[in-house]
Amino acid sequence: MKNSSVLMSLQNQITRDQKFAFTILSYITILLIFVNMLLINSPAIGVVTSAIYLLINATYLGHALFREENAFVKFMLGLLLLTVILGLVGWAVMILYNLNIIGAVMVLSITSSFASFLNKKVKSENVGQ
Repeated sequence: MKNSSVLMSLQNQITRDQKFAFTILSYITILLIFVNMLLINSPAIGVVTSAIYLLINATYLGHALFREENAFVKFMLGLLLLTVILGLVGWAVMILYNLNIIGAVMVLSITSSFASFLNKKVKSENVGQ
């Protein structure tokens, strides 16, 4: 029960996204992933930053598209949807450009922007009701 409330409070903080704090954090994680792939090549940095990126953007998508589900199901469906979107955008970037380090950063940025925009759109629709 306690784990559920922790997940719900974290989800509420992320989806409220006051002053775009979590969106900016998502872009910072993209920058850290880029620096790590380019210079450092540390698996520890990659795992931590990727986990933060996935947590934020999966929560955005889960909240925006699966409103009636509980917190865990929202997160898991958001994570599944995020994986699909990353794959589709990655495929498009690979076909149109080239999927190297710059291409991977483009994919992460596009997906993060889409998830943040969708979260803000749903938030503004809820305020209007």
